[in-house]
Amino acid sequence: MSRHTMITKAAVALLLLSTSFAHAIAADMFAAPKVEGPISVTPTSHIFNGAAWQVAPIDLASYGYQEDEYLISGKANVYDWAPNGNYATTIKGEGAYTTRITIRRPSDMANFSGRVVVEIINPSALYDWTAIWSALWERLLANGDIYVGITAKPAVFLGLIKFDPERYGRLKFENPVPVDKQSCGLMPGDKDFTPNISKLEENGLAWDIITQVGTMFRSDKNPLGVPARTVLLTGESQTGNYIVTYYKYFHEKAQIDAGGKKVPVFDGYLLEAATTPEGSPINQCATPLAADDPQQAIPGRAAPLMLINSQWDFFPYRKHNPKPDSATETDKSRTWELAGANHGWRWQYLYGDADHKDLAKGDLLGGSEWVAWTCAAGRIEVPLYMAEKAMYEHLIAWVEHGVVPPGADPIALKPGTFDVDYDEHGTAKGGLRMPMVAVPVNAYGEGLPLLSDGCPELKPFASDKLKALYGSSEDYVKAYSAATWNLVRKGYLLSEDAGKLIEEARAVKF
Repeated sequence: MSRHTMITKAAVALLLLSTSFAHAIAADMFAAPKVEGPISVTPTSHIFNGAAWQVAPIDLASYGYQEDEYLISGKANVYDWAPNGNYATTIKGEGAYTTRITIRRPSDMANFSGRVVVEIINPSALYDWTAIWSALWERLLANGDIYVGITAKPAVFLGLIKFDPERYGRLKFENPVPVDKQSCGLMPGDKDFTPNISKLEENGLAWDIITQVGTMFRSDKNPLGVPARTVLLTGESQTGNYIVTYYKYFHEKAQIDAGGKKVPVFDGYLLEAATTPEGSPINQCATPLAADDPQQAIPGRAAPLMLINSQWDFFPYRKHNPKPDSATETDKSRTWELAGANHGWRWQYLYGDADHKDLAKGDLLGGSEWVAWTCAAGRIEVPLYMAEKAMYEHLIAWVEHGVVPPGADPIALKPGTFDVDYDEHGTAKGGLRMPMVAVPVNAYGEGLPLLSDGCPELKPFASDKLKALYGSSEDYVKAYSAATWNLVRKGYLLSEDAGKLIEEARAVKF
């Protein structure tokens, strides 16, 4: 045998070996990320959209809480799906990442409930917008729960870096595919470039990052040094759709050992305003699944999936393979649809949106749709967050105690159509009806996904109609109060919110 032949055979063997390793080597979806921090808050550098830097700042210290921000780094896989694949995935590659998490926790960890709520922060405005925090923060602080927000999409990195380059300059979601081999996206500076699909980044790293963060908080190898008893995953709108994808393709894989038995990384899921049961693409260049692919439907899982949708959000979700309610051992889900509710509401912008001076600093201040508006007297918006707080408490009871939550009627459609069936007051029939819808003083029609200042989208009833319906302002308040407490009794509202709702009704005079 010649030396050349020996070298060739050795090279082939090495090639086969390296190919085998290349196939086997993948990021550990459960690996604890490297954690840096907490990152100091100084007079010149603070947490973007931290609780103290929102439109309506929250003094966490007055609740016995504090907020810290950390950078986390590691490696994550990029996955792909397959047509008719029964939610199976393949690995396309792995990429390095550095992102941030914010933790809002009791200053005295003796007050920790044992429950961690992870929010996949919404990136739709090209900045981190903490919609779930805005809805739940009162309950989280009252319960002693810990909130963890993950920056989960690189589309927000440009704004964060411009806001504070020293604090956020290392953020990245490395795309493992060379730029000239990518089948989608553009480079910064290209015509029609959008950071939502950049060749420099890969959105699909998010799934492993979410799993790694959840796994970290289930152990004592997290910044707090205390393992959680319960970990819940939450998201809103775009990140509500992220949760749909995670629930379908990763929940069953994301099982870890605990005392000799397998347990899920996430015990339950809360979605607000998810618009499609298809979910989000599994990677940014993924081939869309066919409309008749069985994977378009959300499968049953043993971990509860709870979804709350507005009158604006429910329609696209319901039209395409919605998840039916179920309460079996292997299939737990509930959906509430709120008649008259919009995609956005005042409370959400007060406590979810960043201070506008910070938005301007990051070149992120958009149009009037991001202003925290005020509704005019007699135009009472539907506060979806109040029902969401009740849903959150039901999720806890379902996960931790096996108590099945109440279901709610769906918003009504005209027979044989996908057209909303409106009542005599111009509001959708059916659905979960908050007191301002059950005892209305204005119409909640199709409207817009977002209300604007003064809430002109809500159409007040004329005085003669109000008198015909209720007789007097006092009788209206009595009927409104009865509807409010009826929802409290049935579990769709918390008693702590009843007074606030009834006070709004007292302001209506006719």
